[in-house]
Amino acid sequence: MHIEFATNRLADAGVSLAEASRLFGVPIGRKYIQRLAVLKATDKFNQLFGHRALRLHPLKGNRAGQYAMTLTGNYRLIIEKIQDDRVRILDVEDYHGD
Repeated sequence: MHIEFATNRLADAGVSLAEASRLFGVPIGRKYIQRLAVLKATDKFNQLFGHRALRLHPLKGNRAGQYAMTLTGNYRLIIEKIQDDRVRILDVEDYHGD
């Protein structure tokens, strides 16, 4: 799958574990890199729902069309399906807002 990034910060973090860890902290940075690897290895978006560990789910309300997958604890990777073989990484966020 092809991955686009909403910001240069997210793209830079996807290049190396060191950069992701610097930006998000070690546990979240490690999971961010792992999730990007899963996205790259997947052919079609719908195949992501078969990976139970991702806990991929659609968001609702003003975030309709966006999806969240678990990183660690309260942290989620927010993505958007552009095409069946293309996604955009939108953000890494704590869904509790802490």
